[in-house]
Amino acid sequence: MYVFGIAILFGLGIMCVARWVDRPLQQLRDLVPLSLYPVLEVALGVSLAWAVNFNLWALWGIPMRADWVAVTLTGVALGGIAQFFTAVLAMFSGLGRKLNDQAETIERPTKLERVA
Repeated sequence: MYVFGIAILFGLGIMCVARWVDRPLQQLRDLVPLSLYPVLEVALGVSLAWAVNFNLWALWGIPMRADWVAVTLTGVALGGIAQFFTAVLAMFSGLGRKLNDQAETIERPTKLERVA
């Protein structure tokens, strides 16, 4: 269970770092029509897994053919966890915008006065 908690916290940290790194990359979005944010999160996940040699599969007792495959798949899983946190954060931020004043301000009917 501790391994799962560590993976969740690593995924949350990857999401935060990806949001921080994504700010300077805003200019690239004008040049590339695709979203590079998921690729950034998976790349950060793989690099973190390789940096700390984190192998989820060995810690859970699941045999893998090679250690480098296990570490790389752990990084992909960490990037997926970061993607999950990104989607949950987007859901809650949209819910916050809906429940707060912004939705009412946008959808408030304008008071039109009769001219003639």
